[in-house]
Amino acid sequence: MMRYFRMVAFHLGEFARVPFFVSLMATSTLGILAIQALAYYAWGGDAWVAWMRSGIVGMWTTTTVAAGILGFERFKGTLVHLFSARINVLSPAAAVVSAASVFGLLSFAVAWLAWGLLWIATDVGHGTPPVSGASVAVSILLLWVSCLSISFVIAAIFVLTPNAIAYEELLLIPVFILSGLVFTSTDAPPVLHELSYIIPLSAPTQVLLGQVPDGEVMFRLLIGLGVTACWFAASYWLGKSAIRKARSAGTLAVI
Repeated sequence: MMRYFRMVAFHLGEFARVPFFVSLMATSTLGILAIQALAYYAWGGDAWVAWMRSGIVGMWTTTTVAAGILGFERFKGTLVHLFSARINVLSPAAAVVSAASVFGLLSFAVAWLAWGLLWIATDVGHGTPPVSGASVAVSILLLWVSCLSISFVIAAIFVLTPNAIAYEELLLIPVFILSGLVFTSTDAPPVLHELSYIIPLSAPTQVLLGQVPDGEVMFRLLIGLGVTACWFAASYWLGKSAIRKARSAGTLAVI
């Protein structure tokens, strides 16, 4: 485990020298924040939900796009070397994706700061959290881990085929809708509400946006943790299968 964390730290240091992931996180967060601010100015609403939703979108975008780093490694011709290590064949790739996704954690700080600057001359503020500070912190951490589990599944697709970018949205868009992020002022249709339980980021998202009653917060987060574990298990199985098929087809080194 310590070896894995050292690999993550190494790649994180490398990615920190490249502005792509920081700029991706900032632009996706601030873009949604601008829309939220315009809507709040025109129709009012909940300030907490407005800036929190912006942070969630920023984290979601950064973490899931992080899976595409394996496509970039393939383009550079270094993907084949990641899977040639003597350690667990999935660890090097998982460390790369994890390091790239860490920048998503900054989205909430960016959203909080930008929202405060937008309304600095008013009494709007940041709104009232629907849950305790500890629950907010736990939910944000679980949100990142749940996004990472989906990112690992996407990463397996990038290993399997050089054309993964064409199929990525087939997974990302349904997950985004089922997470509950787009249903705040109205309830999601019953079918989507039931399907949301199989999406790992729906639990922390609903807690952060105040869609879960106080007495059910811990239970909902535990369900989300269990679903996230299932997605990690699925990503492990898919990753093993993808590497085996990619080696057989000789596509790991395709540029």
